[in-house]
Amino acid sequence: MSESAAQRRMTRYWSARALAYDESQTRRQRLPGALEVWRGVWDASLPPAPAEVLDLGTGSGNVAHLLASLGHRVVGIDLAQGMLAQARAKKAFGSPAPRFRCGDAVSPPFAAGAFDALTCRYLLWTLRDPGRAFAAWLRLLRPGGVLVAVDSCWYPSGIAASDAGHGPEPDGEFAAAYDPEAVQHLPFAEAPDFTGVTELLRHTGFAEVETAPLPSVLALDERHGVAPGHPIQMQYRITARRP
Repeated sequence: MSESAAQRRMTRYWSARALAYDESQTRRQRLPGALEVWRGVWDASLPPAPAEVLDLGTGSGNVAHLLASLGHRVVGIDLAQGMLAQARAKKAFGSPAPRFRCGDAVSPPFAAGAFDALTCRYLLWTLRDPGRAFAAWLRLLRPGGVLVAVDSCWYPSGIAASDAGHGPEPDGEFAAAYDPEAVQHLPFAEAPDFTGVTELLRHTGFAEVETAPLPSVLALDERHGVAPGHPIQMQYRITARRP
């Protein structure tokens, strides 16, 4: 399977699942204390508002809307049209409201130096060609600009060996979208840690690359539970700066 075919398959999966995904994410964001925790996760690493922020792989726009509520000017991009429809349908609780457009996180369609910060949540594990992506991200940042990514090592024993796809999705759609042919194009999908991410960021030219655990997010998950097919585990914030 080619890289482009793998991406099309994953995009179809996320677009078709957009409504269910957004309902789950929105419900979790409304849990007691959740909004405050996630605002703290992002606010701790972003530049002072108002900053120009690009949310990569924005999905249904929950992070983009939250960042706008912190006073930032936000653009969110995604390849899944179903996800973008959910993002655009949300009632904005920040001003100005985030803008959403179709775009590939590997090669975002913006001019060099357009942003003060880049963000992504739950994108790194499903990112194809991260070397090309990281080079593009570095180019998009202004000098001193920051990348802030939140993710976890979801499938260190392999997607096929995990419980992924055994939740509410019908007919094993997740397992079909992320079969071994697709996963061979996703270097971080089954990584046991973030060493590959941080080494590649440094090799690309990023500075001040750091990984920090997010115990406040873990405490939320322990208190309220997680989506079916997902373990309760530590999530991490990876930050890096353009020199």
